[in-house]
Amino acid sequence: MSFQLSFPSNALFVGHKNPDTDCTCSAIAAANLWGGTPIIQGELNPETTFVLEQFGVKAPAFEDNFAGKDVVVVDHNQTTQSAASMTEANILSIIDHHAVQDNFFFQKGPIHIDMRTVASCCTIIADYYEEMNVEITKEMAGVMLGGILSDTLALTVPHTTEIDKEIAAKLAKIAGIEDVADFGQQMLIAKSDLSKYTAAEILNLDYKDFIFGDIKIGFGVCESLLIDKVKAKHDEITAAMINNKKDGYSALFFAYVDLTTNNSVVIGADDADFKVLEQAFGISKSDLGVALEGKISRKNDFIPPVSAYYNK
Repeated sequence: MSFQLSFPSNALFVGHKNPDTDCTCSAIAAANLWGGTPIIQGELNPETTFVLEQFGVKAPAFEDNFAGKDVVVVDHNQTTQSAASMTEANILSIIDHHAVQDNFFFQKGPIHIDMRTVASCCTIIADYYEEMNVEITKEMAGVMLGGILSDTLALTVPHTTEIDKEIAAKLAKIAGIEDVADFGQQMLIAKSDLSKYTAAEILNLDYKDFIFGDIKIGFGVCESLLIDKVKAKHDEITAAMINNKKDGYSALFFAYVDLTTNNSVVIGADDADFKVLEQAFGISKSDLGVALEGKISRKNDFIPPVSAYYNK
């Protein structure tokens, strides 16, 4: 008996809070494939807006009340990364590429789960189009390519798989993108324009909560070609972190990711947080924070050592 994945027409396809390009484009492309409605749980960042405008694709509607609704979760699998009401949703499926940790979206009934060791959720969605023999339009090829390039920094990060590269090449051809590296650079330039954001907004643009037992941490990341302009707001960002930490956090971290050098500096809200970072990474704090050479990924470089620290 063959299995054909399908969802009801009223299903909502939902990425995580503080939406990035991969989660937004995954929701859009998945909703287009299976029918249903793509949803975002926050304001789009400049990079995502750039990708959608390039291919004339409308931004998804905002929603944070999922109680009693049919939902397909994309690009995350933890309750801490969605609205609280998601625990009251009827989750039909989880399609993701992140590790399973605490606060997984458990359901009482059967649930479809597809979690693959690729670098982008859009890679998985694109593979479903091929598996289901559904033609990919130029618009959908463009948004899925954008999601892959965003999560892999234009196919350059070490955890980019051959599958990501192969699917990106196919999507680029359909989307009419002849120079993938150049398009990826345009995306990075768009991502780096943070001039309209306050320090608090920069902290929360790419921000996720993680829970290890009874420990709750927050971890924000800023990837930019102009990271020095972000660092110039360091005192304001630290003040925003201290304010956020009051909301039940054991620790709060933020990474300045320099896309010109592929190096990062991770900071904490206070001395206690810096001690965690020093022990987790085995590196003493410099003037600004804990400097990590060649480390730029929250998923692969930042969270695993921090998780190991709290789970030891």
